[in-house]
Amino acid sequence: MKDDDRVPLAHRVSAILVAAGVAAGTAAIAHVASAKTAPLAAGADLGGIAELPEQVETKTIHAVNPASEVGRLLQHQQLYAMQNFEAASKVASDGFNARKVAAEQEAARQAEMRKPAKQREIEGWIKEAIKILQANGTNIDESSVDEIYTIIIKESNGNPNAVNNWDSNAARGTPSKGLMQCIQPTFNAYMLPGHGNIVDPVDNIIAGVRYTYARYGGFHNHPGLVSLSVGSGYKGY
Repeated sequence: MKDDDRVPLAHRVSAILVAAGVAAGTAAIAHVASAKTAPLAAGADLGGIAELPEQVETKTIHAVNPASEVGRLLQHQQLYAMQNFEAASKVASDGFNARKVAAEQEAARQAEMRKPAKQREIEGWIKEAIKILQANGTNIDESSVDEIYTIIIKESNGNPNAVNNWDSNAARGTPSKGLMQCIQPTFNAYMLPGHGNIVDPVDNIIAGVRYTYARYGGFHNHPGLVSLSVGSGYKGY
């Protein structure tokens, strides 16, 4: 802000009006001085008096328009006030948003801590697998955590070392293994390079998810999840 912007508006308007009066007076004096004849005194002879020598016309250099100057000052003050208001509003809005985000994060953290330790561990494996799947081109995000978790609980009860030795796959010599109960041929077909351990939690999830996407197009058609969604029992995939 310039120094003159700190002067109260009322004082500045008064100064403008005074300047306008001075300018008007100066103009009147200049007009009289430049007249061809002197004005007649009261009761003087109508014949007039001798013509005064011609004077150089006097002009003001800067005409002052009080109305426009006051308007300019008011506009300036309004703009300054609006800028201050907008700046204060932004600070308040940013503060509110920051507090809202912090509150949401804290609520999520508290909700996470209320989960059983086993669930937190399994969901940690799922999230790690999702990151690896994303890096390898699978269209998946953490919105699928609950669906994968449900499959894992229904298939293996969250036991990475679970082996099914009693179903038809076992009878054929390829028992289902791991969190998502993959048989070895399926695991071999859908694992990713560097993730070839069928009983490793993350590796098993990766293969199980890729198989689900390849066969069913995603979790929306997974037979176990579809069956649960209509109130029936879980069905293996």
